[in-house]
Amino acid sequence: MSAFFIFVIAYVVFLSEAHSTPASKPLVRVRLLEVSKSLKISGSSLKFQNLGSRYQTVAIPAAAKAEVRVLEKDGKRLWALRVNDQDPEQLFHQNYLLVQGENLRLGAKPVPSQVVLNLNANKNVDVIGLVPLEDYVIGVIASEMPLSWPLETLKAQAVAARSYALAVMNERKDKPYQLESTVLDQVYQHVLTHNENDPLVKKAVQAVRSTEGIELYTADNKILKSFFHADCGGETTSAKNVWNAGPSAGVVVDKSCPFSPKAHWKLEVSKLELEKKLNISGLSKLELIRTPGEKRIKSVKVTFADSKTILLSSNELRQKLGFQELKSSLFDLKTVGSNYVFEGRGFGHGVGMCQWGSRALGKNGLSFRQILKHYYPLALLK
Repeated sequence: MSAFFIFVIAYVVFLSEAHSTPASKPLVRVRLLEVSKSLKISGSSLKFQNLGSRYQTVAIPAAAKAEVRVLEKDGKRLWALRVNDQDPEQLFHQNYLLVQGENLRLGAKPVPSQVVLNLNANKNVDVIGLVPLEDYVIGVIASEMPLSWPLETLKAQAVAARSYALAVMNERKDKPYQLESTVLDQVYQHVLTHNENDPLVKKAVQAVRSTEGIELYTADNKILKSFFHADCGGETTSAKNVWNAGPSAGVVVDKSCPFSPKAHWKLEVSKLELEKKLNISGLSKLELIRTPGEKRIKSVKVTFADSKTILLSSNELRQKLGFQELKSSLFDLKTVGSNYVFEGRGFGHGVGMCQWGSRALGKNGLSFRQILKHYYPLALLK
């Protein structure tokens, strides 16, 4: 049996002993951050546990702090735990360390009440939150979309985020963590417990609880990996056009997006800076390639002074130049002297639901079901 499966079994047993967690409410394993060597934890009722043993209580139910660091001993890596700056350190011998506490924080960052520390292949520490699905979706809503936006828009975002999470959780079920807490998947921050009385957080809770159990499916009855993005620039595109793979939920023309403050943008990059970001030299020309019938750039052909060429997908180009800089693949290109000028519309990959468009639809009185039907016309809502 692999370490991944042992990990999954052990943490489920751990949680079933600590809390009642019905199987109908799955837990999300979301990587909150990656740190090197050591981290500081604070909270009350702190408990630490290796996979092979029951809880080891290391703090009374009063405020406490602990430092966890990684040691190398006899060729093996160990966890060294010091509580309230007191010696001696306690040692744990397995790759995974389970942590539980109330008002748990890593440094100043609030985190869920249960996390797993994982020694990864890079010899760093993955901090993995164990979060009930609906609580996870609340954290995504609060991070991905302004909570002042229409409630029906927030509901649509809740269904899209839940569906995406379930699809990716299935894809990565054997991994120590299933989802990143960044734009690599969905942005997630823990907002419950610490902000539960905030009226806007209550609105996020309402959006999630009122759509609980509602998900998007493909025509062949599989949970839809329901992508979404900030601003489609007037029309969405297919996952295949961006990543050469992925389910098709349909594409739409959307007139709502120009309300976004980032609807139009320009990026000017010198030849030297572009070569540095692309890690190349001898750049001669860039040529934009579009899929027939598409306005978005599918790939960019890079020609060198010696006439050799390479092909970069638009997503690779955005990653190298920075997703915040080259905001979308819906752009044109011109040269001004030795500089390259990208001018475009929208923000994000353009697949699935456009958040700024959904805001406009919500303000115009559409329900979350109508919003989802607009952006995922081929999907089924159940």
